Amino acid sequence: MTLQLEVSIKQNLALKMSQEMQQSLQVLQMSAVELQACLAEKVSENPLLNIEYQDYQVDFKKIEKMVLLKNQPASSNSTKGKTEGYLDAKRPLNPEINDIETYLVEQIPFNTCLSCTEKKMLLYYINNLNESGYMDISIEDAAESFGVERETAEDVLQLLQTFEPAGIGARNLKECLLIQIAQTHSASSLPYRIVDQYLNDLAEGALKKIAGACGESKTEIQNAVDYIRSLKPKPLQELVHEAVEYIIPDIIVNEVEGEWIVSINRRHIPSVSISDYYSQMIKECDIQTKEYLKANLKDASILIQGLEQRDKTLYRLARLLVEVQSSFFEKGKAGLKPMRLKDAAELLEVHESTISRAVKNKYIQTPCGIFSIQTLFAKGLVNKEGEMESTAQIKAKIKEIIQSEDRKKPYSDQNLVALLQKENIQISRRTVAKYREELLISNSAKRIRYG
Repeated sequence: MTLQLEVSIKQNLALKMSQEMQQSLQVLQMSAVELQACLAEKVSENPLLNIEYQDYQVDFKKIEKMVLLKNQPASSNSTKGKTEGYLDAKRPLNPEINDIETYLVEQIPFNTCLSCTEKKMLLYYINNLNESGYMDISIEDAAESFGVERETAEDVLQLLQTFEPAGIGARNLKECLLIQIAQTHSASSLPYRIVDQYLNDLAEGALKKIAGACGESKTEIQNAVDYIRSLKPKPLQELVHEAVEYIIPDIIVNEVEGEWIVSINRRHIPSVSISDYYSQMIKECDIQTKEYLKANLKDASILIQGLEQRDKTLYRLARLLVEVQSSFFEKGKAGLKPMRLKDAAELLEVHESTISRAVKNKYIQTPCGIFSIQTLFAKGLVNKEGEMESTAQIKAKIKEIIQSEDRKKPYSDQNLVALLQKENIQISRRTVAKYREELLISNSAKRIRYG
């Protein structure tokens, strides 16, 4: 057996990033909130870093309370719009309820003749509600767990279903809606019959079919459907208040005397500097301490350079966006022009990944509102003149056309194609349908109204 040794040389091209580059890229892709947390962590680890917070402080609790009060439902005595007697004022729910389980447990009628087992079953049901308020377990499982008859388990669940908010403890959408309707209507009422027997047709918008099956006029069906759509498909949606997400704009663009002024928002980001005390100590301490301080000094310098580079990149990007998307800053989304990350990268002479990091989780404040920077990078289609129309502009036109349509004869997707072609926009029916769905607009069959 002969052993052969072979030596070969291969040439590989690889990019090795320095520590400075890695730190700059990490800092660049952070949002303002992420950067706050990062700086707090860095300062706790590095004794050479000084951090100075701005005097400006946001009272988030106060803002949250104002938001809740603003969104609080009106009193049940207030005047509300009604549709042929179907829309009834609902009892308002406390907007500050956070502990849903406690709210439900407090409604258990402890003074009635419920057995200890039945009370425990109520607690068991409450603990097995999902985030929408639906029951996550079957009656059979509950009966088996407590060693009771199925009828008993069903009776206890029906008791829970009398609690507020209406629809709590339902096992599916149909039961949820029927529970709410039953509070003010009989089982023979038109809304109850439609949900009980024709829910699938209702979902499809087949009102004409429902009218024929029920023997009612299209106007009566429309009124009943309007009432059904006012119900809550998720019983807990009025009670569950998710944490308010505060958006901090990274870039602010204002118009001053006809000129767009760009500034980087550092108001919520603390200032970071290197401690003079420890910088001086490096010259006087022992070798081991000196090495430790030098390492931290290098890390601190790299972090500060990264912050400066972040501001510089965001400012250059913002100036470019103001130049290319000037109509957006005047008109909002309707004025967007098609633009890709690649286009911005080429104009700024940086890598496309740098633009991607600069855009990620960043927001820009404009006279038209606060937007994700990603919003300004719009796709587009070529019109008859060979010019690019942005996707946002086309969607805005589709929405405008639909809002002005005759609701008794809504436009089909093919009608929309024809109307857009009159405005020199070449687009397929499939693309129109896609954009309409992205706008959360139903098809023509579901938009039609009777009466």
